[in-house]
Amino acid sequence: MTNAEDRAVTPPPLARFLAGRGQVWRVPVVLAGAGLMALASQAAFPVGPIPITLQSLMLFVLAGLCGMRLVFQVVLVWLLFAIVGLPVLAGGEGGPEAMMGGSAGFLLGMLLAAPLVARTAEQTFEPARLTGAFLLGHALILALGWAWLATLVGVGPAFADGVAPFLPGAVVKSLIAALLVWAIRRKVSAS
Repeated sequence: MTNAEDRAVTPPPLARFLAGRGQVWRVPVVLAGAGLMALASQAAFPVGPIPITLQSLMLFVLAGLCGMRLVFQVVLVWLLFAIVGLPVLAGGEGGPEAMMGGSAGFLLGMLLAAPLVARTAEQTFEPARLTGAFLLGHALILALGWAWLATLVGVGPAFADGVAPFLPGAVVKSLIAALLVWAIRRKVSAS
């Protein structure tokens, strides 16, 4: 993609679809996004107190396709579902206890990272810049997750169990999310 094409980026596809439509259209999109986050949560691989999931991959794909406002609403609804006890977190967890456990910082990080990386995705179409934004989003999620987990188990163990195992996956998931967003947006723009 050339710099001119990157500058002429259109809004993310789902934000564009919802533009000019009533709020009634937004509800099913937000619910579907929250459902996709719940599905991504179920692909969990235990590696310590925090499982490796596909949550951040889905989070960043949704950020790239939804835009800032919509992805924030998606993540907020997903977390509200978790708070009320729906099994939308890793391992089918839900409820206040699951929200305040070892994953609390990571979940807050997702809520904060989603609109931040979506802002970059609204401004670029370029896979390298998207990958960079998604890596920064992962850094925010991991930093907040580490900080919270450190209050529960100590700084060293929190890093060893809550950050280090996730670093390779963060790189891979950032790259995959960027390529998926780029491919989908390119396909939608061409049609």
